[in-house]
Amino acid sequence: MRFLVTCQAARPLEQSMPGDRVLFRPELDTADDTTVAASLREVRPHVVISATTPSPAALLAWRDAMGDEPVAVVRTGPSQQPEERRLPSMEAEPQHSRLPFDVPLFSVPGPSNGAGAPADRDEAALFRALAIAERFVQEHRAKLDRSTAAVGDRSDGEPESVLVVGAGVVNLVTAHTLLANGYRVTLVDAGPDPRENRPWEQYGCSRGGGNARMFTLSEMDDYHARHADDADSNLVFDRPPAQLGWDVRRDAAAVAGDRAWVQDFKSPPRWLTRAYNHDIFGLNRRSGDLWKEWMKEQPHVFDGLHVRHDILRLYQDEADLAASQRRQDAIGATLAQFSPDVVRERFPALAQARHDAFAGAIMVRGFTLDVHRFMTGLLDLLEAGGAELRFHQRAERILRDDAHVTGVLTGSGVFHRDHYVFSPGVDGGSLLADAGLAGQVHGVLGCWTTIPNTQQPLENSLKVARRGHIAADANVTVGEDESGRPALMVGSGYGWTGADPRNIDERKLESIHAAVADTVELLFPDTFRSIGGRDGLRPTEKYCVRPWTASNLGIFQATRAVSGAFVVTGGHNTGGFAQAPVIAEAVLHALRGRHHPMHTLYHPSRMQRVLGAVADSLPA
Repeated sequence: MRFLVTCQAARPLEQSMPGDRVLFRPELDTADDTTVAASLREVRPHVVISATTPSPAALLAWRDAMGDEPVAVVRTGPSQQPEERRLPSMEAEPQHSRLPFDVPLFSVPGPSNGAGAPADRDEAALFRALAIAERFVQEHRAKLDRSTAAVGDRSDGEPESVLVVGAGVVNLVTAHTLLANGYRVTLVDAGPDPRENRPWEQYGCSRGGGNARMFTLSEMDDYHARHADDADSNLVFDRPPAQLGWDVRRDAAAVAGDRAWVQDFKSPPRWLTRAYNHDIFGLNRRSGDLWKEWMKEQPHVFDGLHVRHDILRLYQDEADLAASQRRQDAIGATLAQFSPDVVRERFPALAQARHDAFAGAIMVRGFTLDVHRFMTGLLDLLEAGGAELRFHQRAERILRDDAHVTGVLTGSGVFHRDHYVFSPGVDGGSLLADAGLAGQVHGVLGCWTTIPNTQQPLENSLKVARRGHIAADANVTVGEDESGRPALMVGSGYGWTGADPRNIDERKLESIHAAVADTVELLFPDTFRSIGGRDGLRPTEKYCVRPWTASNLGIFQATRAVSGAFVVTGGHNTGGFAQAPVIAEAVLHALRGRHHPMHTLYHPSRMQRVLGAVADSLPA
C-alpha cells in the first residue's frame, strides 16, 4: 500500500516515512492538473493526502491506473464541500463522501491556532490524516478477510460449544460473556484453580500479581516515542533498570529473536504509533461503557468487591503534570485538579508525604477492584452456570487439517469443540507458534508490595508518576490484603524478560523492588517506618510477568475451525483487565461471524499489512 502526501508541512517529515510506502511530494500541492494526473499514474498511491481535491481529470487518470485496487483522498484543512462528512472517532466505522469515479473523500481539520508551535500543529494534522489513510486501508483488508472467514452453524439445534484456554482475568470475563450468550463453555488452564489460594509463583499474571486492578480511560497507554525529541522512549529495551530502562534479562543471549522483537518495537513511524494510541483509547472508552452496563445490569457480580471509583493521579514533575492535564482533558477523563496543598488537605492519608512528593494532582474517571476476589466470583458463576472447568490441564498443541483447526491436544487428551478461544499469557510459546504468532508476545514484569491502610486510610486509589525514576508509574489500590485487612496494593516497574518469562536477573529485579519501596516511603513515610521500612515490605513483595507485544497493541486473530472460529487474544501489556469487556465483545462477534473494530485494530500484522517490512528500511 502506498500513501502520497502532497500537502505542505512546516518541517520535513521524511524521517517519519518508512521506505517508499509514504511519499512526500509537497510540490504537487500547487501543480497543474496535467502534472498531478501524471504523478498519480506514475506513483499509483492507494491514498492521496492533500490540502486540495484532485480534479476530475486527475481522478479519472488515477482510477484507471489503479484498476480494482482501493483508493481514497484524505483532505486536510477546511471543508470545501457542504456534503462532506467528518471522519468520526477511530473506533467507529469510517464515514465519507464520494468524489467522481466513486473515490471516497475523508476530511481532517487543518492546523488550528490553539496551543503548541505551528510546526507541531502541522505535524499533528498530517499525522491524523495518515492515521485516517491507514484505517481506510485496514478496513478494506478486513472486508476481504470477512469474505473468506464464514463461521459454520450447528445443524442439530444444540448450543455451540467453545473451548477457552487460559484462566486469566481477560479469559474469565470472555468465558462469562459466552456462557451468558448461550454457549457451552469448557475452560482449561495449566495452573491451579485460582480459588485454591496457592503460592503466587504457581499462577499467571492475573492471580499471581497483586490483588488489584484498575480501569482508567488511558490504560494500556502506548510506550513508543510520541515526539521527535522523545527518542529515548524507544531505547527502554536497550538499558537495565539502573539506567532507566526495562531490560532485566539474566542471559541476554538465551532466547533467539529477542533483538528482532526490539527492532519491531522501534520500527513503527511516529504517525502510526500515535494512531495506535488513539485506537487504544477508543477501545478503552467502549470498554468503560461495557463496565458501567455490567455493574448496573448484573450488580451481583460485583457484590462484596472493594470497588473504588475516581482515581487520583499524582505527578512529581510540573511539566509532566501539565502535559498529562492536556491528555486527560482531551479524552474526557478529568474530574478535578488539585494543588499540592489541597491534595494534603483533602486526602489526609497523603498529608505526611515528603515535601516534593507531588507537584499537583488530577482526579480522573475510573475504578479499581480486588481482582482475586473478582476472579473467584467469576469462576463460581461459571461453575454454577454449567461451565466445565479443568485446571492443571496444559494445552500443548493446536491440531489442524489443511485449512481448519480441528482440536486442541492437552495432557489428558484431545478436545474437540465448535469454537476455540486462546489467551495464553506469556507461557503460550508453542501454542502461539501453532497459531502463526511465534515470537510476538514477550514478558514485561511488574513488582508488587502491600502496606496497611489503617492510619488515616486512603479512600481513593492512586496513579503516581515519577519522571526519571525506576518506578516511573505506580498504581496504589485501596482494598484488602489476602487476610482481609484494609491494605494498599502498590504495583510498579517494567522489567523486560524477552520471550522467556523466567529469564530474570535477580539483581535487576531487586532494583525495581527497591524503587517501589522508595515510592511507598515517599508517599506514606509514617506507615513505611511503622512496618520496619524495607524489611517490613519484603514479605509482601512479589512480581507478575505481563504479556507484551512489540506494537504495544493487543493481539486479536480470528481464523477458521472445522465448525466455527479459532480466536487468539493477548499481549495487552498493562491493559488486559481494563479492556476485558471489549475483548469479550470482540470474541463474541468473531464467533458469530460479525465484524468488530478490535479485529482490525489489534490484527497481529497491522503494520505489515499497510507498510510492509518496515524494519528493514529504517536505520538501526
